[in-house]
Amino acid sequence: MSAARIGYFGWTGTSIEERELASVEEALAHAEGHRTAWIDIEGVAPADFVAAAERALGLVPLAADTLVEGVRRPGVDLFEDVIVVTMRSHLPDESTEFIDIIVTDRVVITLQERSGGDLFDGVRQKLRARGERLARADVNVVFLLLARAICDGFRPVLERYQESLERFERVLVRRPESSMLDRVHHHRRQLLFLRQGLAPLREALSNLQNAMPIREAESTAMRARLTALRELQDEIGALLDVVEFQKDSSQHLLDLYLNAASNRLNEIVRVLTIISVIFMPMTLIAGIYGMNFDAPSEFAMPELRWKYGYPFALGLMALTAAGLLYFFWRKGWIGDPLRRRRGGGVIPGLPETLQSAWPLNAILSRRRKPHRGKTG
Repeated sequence: MSAARIGYFGWTGTSIEERELASVEEALAHAEGHRTAWIDIEGVAPADFVAAAERALGLVPLAADTLVEGVRRPGVDLFEDVIVVTMRSHLPDESTEFIDIIVTDRVVITLQERSGGDLFDGVRQKLRARGERLARADVNVVFLLLARAICDGFRPVLERYQESLERFERVLVRRPESSMLDRVHHHRRQLLFLRQGLAPLREALSNLQNAMPIREAESTAMRARLTALRELQDEIGALLDVVEFQKDSSQHLLDLYLNAASNRLNEIVRVLTIISVIFMPMTLIAGIYGMNFDAPSEFAMPELRWKYGYPFALGLMALTAAGLLYFFWRKGWIGDPLRRRRGGGVIPGLPETLQSAWPLNAILSRRRKPHRGKTG
């Protein structure tokens, strides 16, 4: 079977061999002569892979059906000696892709339906360097390298989201806008999408480890397999912690916006209420003097024919407004109440430069000297 690209890395006793092969059958044949092998298949559908590799890998019918017809969601399944791990990768071009990792006793196979750039370039560079540690790698180490490479694809996305959260917070603190609310909601939905790619896999890994028979866990190979799965679970747990933290931060931003909008509305309502209250007595005075009862009676308004009646009415209105403003200021409903210190001999309304010269302050600041009686 031909494929868009089939990369091959094979481990001998002391070195790592790299090749580009033409078919899955050829890659599996090369794996017979190596201690450990990694077959990276790009641009091949799982159904086509299963048709060519089902017998060679010894896949049970349930494993083959899972690869072909299974639900595309992150998870892990154990089929006798074969482990199938499905992970969702986030590529540098901000696209996503599901990658199947098939782990047997000696071979690790990665299935990618799209060809082109992936997240395994760093792993290939490490293998090409042929370090002493990687030269002794087995399937569990190779599996961990590939799984961690997929996990590392989440980190640039989370870093961008963290920068966006910090920028949103700065904008919301300065001036909350309704457009920011939509952006924060969109950001939160993206975080939930990231969580959907991590939480099911961690749960499946936990369930798989708990379901491992004790007799199998006693073998060296199975203990190494469990260690690799536990390491992957820790990697995913660390990513989930970051996702949960950012999700809580986005909820905090939503609360911050709602509180800021509520406070702003309260300020507007307070200002309008103060203006209404100030004009209410002025309207009352204008209404009383606007009745124009100019009848020859002892109960008639004397101000109607008074020379200073009109200035008197305006002055009464101004005095009433000034009295209300002073009352509101004393109550702390207008202005900054923190700048008006009360008590301790501080005179409200007096400039700060004169507070120290006020005689009462000097008197109150004196320390009372203890009375000393005469000693005889």
